[in-house]
Formats: sequence, structure tokens, C-alpha cells
Amino acid sequence: MKDIRILFLAPNWRVSLLRSFKKSTAIKIFIVGADSDSHSAALNVVDKSYVIPEFSEPKCVEKIQAICAKENIHAILPMTNKAIDFMDKNRAGFDEGDLLLYLAAHTLIQISNNKCRLAEFFTQNNFASPDLIDPKKPFPGFPLIAKDPYGEGGRNCFKIEDQTEFDFYSKKLPNHIFQRFVQGREFSIDWFSNKKGLPVVVVPRERLVARAGEVMVSRIELIPDIIESAKRLGTRLQLRGPANLQGFLEESGEFLFTDINLRFGSGVLHTIHAGANIPEMMLQELVGESVEMKSNFVMDGSTMSRFHDAIFDS
Repeated sequence: MKDIRILFLAPNWRVSLLRSFKKSTAIKIFIVGADSDSHSAALNVVDKSYVIPEFSEPKCVEKIQAICAKENIHAILPMTNKAIDFMDKNRAGFDEGDLLLYLAAHTLIQISNNKCRLAEFFTQNNFASPDLIDPKKPFPGFPLIAKDPYGEGGRNCFKIEDQTEFDFYSKKLPNHIFQRFVQGREFSIDWFSNKKGLPVVVVPRERLVARAGEVMVSRIELIPDIIESAKRLGTRLQLRGPANLQGFLEESGEFLFTDINLRFGSGVLHTIHAGANIPEMMLQELVGESVEMKSNFVMDGSTMSRFHDAIFDS
């Protein structure tokens, strides 16, 4: 069998995730990495690396197309929201032959990558989520949270404690959205659905420690209500492939959705290590094998502690 050749677009620091793809025992894989940052750590662990122009530069599309042709790429996997937006805007240039784009529908990308639209979607489709606050109308009280509608990784988010802070941030950040600050347990839900859209992996992880938006310590907790809510949401969204859903579990037991990431979450390695080998599942689909959900294949209660490592180029 020939190697399955995947282009990881903007892999940056996701070294551990790329290594998890290389550990596949049944299917051979050839990994190509393309990033605009020449110092991207992930470019040191791929089989072939390329430095590409910024996504905003016109020549970027041609460069990626040339890479796909030269390396005989079977699938492209964008690793960041910016990479997803870029591929969405230029998907027509890659809609040829047997090349598989792990890319959601345009409408879904427009909803998921805009926190205001996403909050409205949750409300319109009866999914619990923190209330949106209109600065011009009365609201119940504080604390609130201000979010960049296009933010990623928790950047440019601010907790607002009182009216003075609210007045300051609403003037300084007029494009931010404001929501009720939730005092619950924060969860990421690692998701993988097969080509038919059937959920195969739905694994809630409590984010015990986070740093700059990245989870550092997590614990898998297979809470049935969260899993069922996530399945309902993923099915409504018609998710395909990997994704990551986020939200908070309140003391009342209600789970509030806050974010949808149409890509791997930063802590997905925990779910992979706990038994849900998503890279293996993706490779199985790429060679034409079916992937179905299994029962009791994830270690409930397992914990993960991440740490920083380094790659040295001599």
C-alpha cells in the first residue's frame, strides 16, 4: 500500500499531534507541513516541510497548490482558524480529483468563527449558552466577559467586574461581544465524526489548568448529559471529521456551550492517549475503511499534564 500523504497547514507548535499520526501501525503516512513561520517547531518533525507566504498574500494559494501537486497530497488538514478561513475562501482552487479537504461547509465556518453569530445560533436552535449582553439595554448584572468575536485561544478576552470597567471596555473595544460570565467547570469536548456525519468520538475533558488559552492539565469525565448534548449539537451542525466543542457545566447541572472549533483542540492528545485514536480513524477513512463508534474505548477519569519541550537545530 502506498503512503497516505497529508498536508498539515499551519501546524506551528503541534508537534505531539503530528507525532501521534506517525505512530499509526497499520497504515503508512507521509506528513507534509506548510507554515509561514520558518521557526515553526512542527516543521522539524514532518517528512517534508515548506515555508509558505502569509495567508493574506496572493501567492499563498499558488504555493500550496504547487505543494499538493509535487507531493501528491491526498488530504489537507488546516490546523488553525486562520488556516480554515483561508481554505474556505479558496476552496474552489483545491476542489479537484481525489484531494480531500478536512473543511466544514462555508456556512458553518462563518458561524463558528464568529462568536456573535455562534451565540445567536445557539439561541435560535435551543442550545444553552451564556446570554449575549446588549450594551445599550439593561442587563442582570456582573461579572461579564468581553470577547473578540474572531479571537482564538482565549486571546483578547477580559472579565468585567463592574459598571466602570464595562463603560471602559465597551468604548475601547466596540467590536467585542459581551456575555454573562459563567462560574462553572470548563470543558473541552473532543469530537470526530465519520464521512457519514455519525459521531465516533465524543469525549468531554475538564480543563483543570489553562495558560494563555491552552489547556495544561485536563481530566476526562464521560458525563452522559454533556455527551448527549454534544451529539445533538454536532448532528445539527453536520460536523465532519475532527472538531472541538467548549462550554461550562454549571452547579445546576446545565451545560452551556460557548465555542465551536472546526479543528483539533489543543488538548486532543489526551483523548487520543486515553483510547480514542482519531489519527488512526482518519487514516482508515482515507484508505476506504469504515469507522464506527465503539463503546467503552476511552479511559474515563484519566488525567493529562502538559509541559513545554524544545527542538534544537544544530
